[in-house]
Amino acid sequence: MSGTLSALSDFVGWTPQPSDQVSVIILRGTKAWAISTWTGATIRMGVEIMPWTANLSMTTQGPNAATTIDLAEGDSCQLLIGSTLVFTGYVQTIVEDIAPGQHSIEVQLASKSIDLVECAAEFSTFQMNSTNALAIARAVSAFAGIQVISVAGAGNTDILAFSAILTETAYEVIERVTRLAAVLFYDQPDGNICLSRVGSRHAASGFVVGGNVERMQRVRSMAGRFSSVQALNIAAITLFESPQADRAVEQMSANTAPFDAQAFDRGVKRTRNMLIPVEIGDSNATIARQRVQWEVNRRYGRAYPVSVTCDSWRDDAGNLWLPNTLAPVSFLGGSKQVDLLIGELVLRQAIGEGTHADVTLMDPAAYAVEPIINPLMQSAFFQALASGQGQSG
Repeated sequence: MSGTLSALSDFVGWTPQPSDQVSVIILRGTKAWAISTWTGATIRMGVEIMPWTANLSMTTQGPNAATTIDLAEGDSCQLLIGSTLVFTGYVQTIVEDIAPGQHSIEVQLASKSIDLVECAAEFSTFQMNSTNALAIARAVSAFAGIQVISVAGAGNTDILAFSAILTETAYEVIERVTRLAAVLFYDQPDGNICLSRVGSRHAASGFVVGGNVERMQRVRSMAGRFSSVQALNIAAITLFESPQADRAVEQMSANTAPFDAQAFDRGVKRTRNMLIPVEIGDSNATIARQRVQWEVNRRYGRAYPVSVTCDSWRDDAGNLWLPNTLAPVSFLGGSKQVDLLIGELVLRQAIGEGTHADVTLMDPAAYAVEPIINPLMQSAFFQALASGQGQSG
């Protein structure tokens, strides 16, 4: 393309509002140039999606015009909407479709974290002691030129011991270690990733039926919900005598009551119980108490998702809708407004269709990370060590 946009004049396009113009900056060596005459764009982002991706398309009426585009698979790139950087990554795939009188091209982009998802983790030692989740995430991301940013101290949780598996990808290591730290991780516009708590920012405005919302779908479900979630000591469950109704009740009470680890979903009216084990290494059932409440909260949150199609990619302050953002949602008639978390969104733009955002929102609890015990703390070695320390104390 010789560093200019003039070679794209043969493409059939249109000019959206400047703030909504999708453009790609190609970075090759010391050179950089922009491509912005796209006939269609779809951008997908989310707190549970890695990497963030984009599909961009162009169509020409001549058979040869598209061949003049200086674009190659593997190019480094930046995706912008107006002057707002959305993500930094690579040109993954280029698909050309040629027919008499028509030439179309589709370009698939992925954020830099594609290398974390697909490539093996690399670091000097596979056994790490006296460290934290942030440090481990940084260690396995360094090979890809990706920095890991902490939002409000997320990921600084001490992890006494962590062992990586030799064949794991960097993403798999980060996924495991962030569960131990109870934090989310997701892409950032500059190509780095961040560790964050749920709901780290608030949008300047929200979604209003009859306002900026063109379509809304609300789900209300009882699927997968339980009236009670309770932890019990599996190791102590042994049947010493013939089963009897009263004895069964006594035995169940003996194995659950000492832990006082139970949570309730008051919206489930019939009896639906769930039992989870108090795992080895869970001192005083601390994690079990967190886990039962997490089970109730997450299942409740996932039972009430809201999906909206919005007529804009931005809130009232001109900021793009972004994952892990709390936004008020006003339902029909404006009688009820709740703050929900943007978990996933698809920004799309096409000739004849205009600009739309498909946004999935749920209660913030739906995205909370499951409390777990470090598997190394459950090993026979650490159990024996802990037991010895307790006796010596």
